[in-house]
Amino acid sequence: MNASPTESTRPQPLGAYPAHVRAGDFIYLSGTSARLPDGSIAGTTRHADGSVAHDIEVQTRTVIENMRSALAEAGADLSHCIDVTVFLTDMRDFPRYNAVYGEYFASARAARTTVGVRELPKPDMIVEMKAVAYLPQA
Repeated sequence: MNASPTESTRPQPLGAYPAHVRAGDFIYLSGTSARLPDGSIAGTTRHADGSVAHDIEVQTRTVIENMRSALAEAGADLSHCIDVTVFLTDMRDFPRYNAVYGEYFASARAARTTVGVRELPKPDMIVEMKAVAYLPQA
């Protein structure tokens, strides 16, 4: 097994784990969020009155683009995904997240599970995904 190299073009993991690990013909992506390289969370708007708004569509797109970057480091792309697990902090966001997900995974090749969770590692994170990709080694 080997871990991904450090890349400055995508956010780095929050802890001591790689963005992906290859084991034979399989690539395992760690949980991926909408964090940007500067540490901020895409789709988060802070208002003058102190309220915070989260945009599930923006976060979902950012998560999938972050996944795409991690897969590219391993020589793969989204079409190689065979299993995706999604964590949502509010299941009422499911229809909007699902629509964006469908834009990227239109062929529905990957099995998918979506789970409602109470919270994610950072308060502004409202969606996180992990995946398994299959790409035979040369």
